[in-house]
Amino acid sequence: MNLVPLFLRLTATTVAAATVLFAIASGPATAQQPKKGGTLNIALETDAATLDTLGISSINDRQAALIIYDTLLDIDAKGNIVPGLAEKIDASPDATSFKLTLRSGVKFSDGTPLDAPAVVKNFQRIMDPKNKCRCASEVATVDTVEATAPLEVSIRMKSPSAHFPATLADIAGMVVSPAAVEKHGAEFGGNPVGAGAFKLKEWRRGDRIVLERNEHYWRNPVNLDEVVLRPIPDAQTRYASLQAGNIDVVFNAAARDVIDAQGKKSAQVLNPGSLGTLFIQINMTAPDVSDVRVRQAMAHAIDREAYNKALNRGLYKIANTPFGSGLAPHEQVDGYPKFDLERAKRLVADYGKPIKLRLVISSAPASVLSGQALQQMWKKAGIETELVPTEAAQAIKDAFARNYQVMLFRWAGGTDPDKNVYQFFHSKGGINLVAFNDPEMDKLLESGRATTDKAERLKIYRQVNNRLAKDLPYLFLTYFENISLAGSSVKGLPLVPDGLLRPYAAWKEK
Repeated sequence: MNLVPLFLRLTATTVAAATVLFAIASGPATAQQPKKGGTLNIALETDAATLDTLGISSINDRQAALIIYDTLLDIDAKGNIVPGLAEKIDASPDATSFKLTLRSGVKFSDGTPLDAPAVVKNFQRIMDPKNKCRCASEVATVDTVEATAPLEVSIRMKSPSAHFPATLADIAGMVVSPAAVEKHGAEFGGNPVGAGAFKLKEWRRGDRIVLERNEHYWRNPVNLDEVVLRPIPDAQTRYASLQAGNIDVVFNAAARDVIDAQGKKSAQVLNPGSLGTLFIQINMTAPDVSDVRVRQAMAHAIDREAYNKALNRGLYKIANTPFGSGLAPHEQVDGYPKFDLERAKRLVADYGKPIKLRLVISSAPASVLSGQALQQMWKKAGIETELVPTEAAQAIKDAFARNYQVMLFRWAGGTDPDKNVYQFFHSKGGINLVAFNDPEMDKLLESGRATTDKAERLKIYRQVNNRLAKDLPYLFLTYFENISLAGSSVKGLPLVPDGLLRPYAAWKEK
C-alpha cells in the first residue's frame, strides 16, 4: 500500500498549528563542554505505581517511563511536536491517515530492533481491550496499523484525528520491547524494556528506582552513568535534600520552595510553562454533589485568590479552564463561577438538605493544608467537609474506580487541547473519572478531533469550556506550573512544557 500521494509532510511548525499550541518555555543554554559520568538524583513526590505503559496514570509514573522508553514523537521547548523515535510523520489533509518513518538502527535496551513490526505490536497491545490500557481513549480513533516497510508504519483512522500526532508524544508513543513483553508477561511492569536513554537496573519499591545508561541509545552519547529516582512525599524534605546536596533535582517543587530558591545562587529554577491544572474533581453520581446546585455552591464559596496566596504565595495563576497557559484555549471561557459567598449560601438554602462532603486528599502536608483551606471556605457557606487523607497510589485507584465523592486532583496536561478534555469528559473517555455523560459534550469533543483548522478548534474548545463552567465536574483552582529545582552543578536538562525531565542530554559539573 503506497500512501505517499495522500499525505502532507508535518514539520514541527505544521504539527504545532494542527495541535493549536502556543507553549511558553525557556531556559538557560550552556556552552560548556559536557562532562561524562556521574549520577543524577531526582526526587519525585511518589514512587511509580508501575513501569508498564498500560498502567501509567500519574505524572510520576510518566516521568519514570519517559526516561526508559522515549516516544515516537517528542516536544520541544516551544511546545512544537518534533521527531523522536520516528524521524518524521506524514498526514493526510483530513487527518484520517498517518505514516510514520522510523529512525534506522534504533534498538531497545535489550538489543532487539525497534522497527515497524515492533511499533505495530505496541499499538496492538495498547489497543487490545483485554489489556485495559489507561491511554486507550487516546487511540480509540485508530482503525488499522500496518508495517508497510521495515521502518514504515501506516495508520488509518476511523474518523479525523487532529490530536493524533500529540498522542504519539505521550504514553501511547512509548514503545515497549515485544521480546521483553513475551518474556516477562504479567511481570513486565517490574521489568520494563524500552529504547530510552536509561534502562532499569534496580527498583526498591518505595525507596528508589535506579536507571543505568542504555548503551544502545539512538541519540548522541548519554553523559550520565545513572539516574536515580527517589520518592520523597514531603515537599519540605525534598527541598532540604536539594540544599544538602543529597538530591540534584526536585521534580514539581512546592511554591514556597520555588520562591526561596529564586534568591539562591546554589539552585536553578526550571520553569517550562504550563499545560494543565489543579482542581477538585467531583463524582457526579455521588450523594449531594450529583445536584448542580451543590456544585455551584461549592464553586462560589471558594475564594481562589485567597487560596492561592495562602497555599502558593500567589505564585500560580488562577485557573478557569482545563487548558494551561501553553494552550490556545487557555482562557477561552464565558461565565466560570466567581467567589460569591452570599450566592453560595442561597444555593445551599435552595438545595434544602444538609450537605456533607468527603474530600479525598493526599497525605502530604501541602495537600492537607489545601484540604483544610477548602474545608473552612465551604463551612462558611453551610457545607460540612470531612477530609480523607489517602496515599497517592490508592487515591488514583479509587479515582479510577469512582470510589470517591470529591477529590483534590491535578493533570499536568498534554500538547493538544484534546488531551486535556476528551479522555476526561467524553462519555466513553478512558479517564472519565467524574462520570460525565453529556451527548452535546461528546459531539463537541468529536468535532475537536475532526478539524485541523486553528480558528475552528478554538471555537469548539470555547464551547467545551463553557459547558464545563456550567456543569462543574471540576472546580478549577490554579494552573499546574510543574516547576522543578536543580542544584547548580546540573547542566543540559531541556525545558519542555509538559514538565517532564529528559536527562538524555544532562550532565553534572564536577
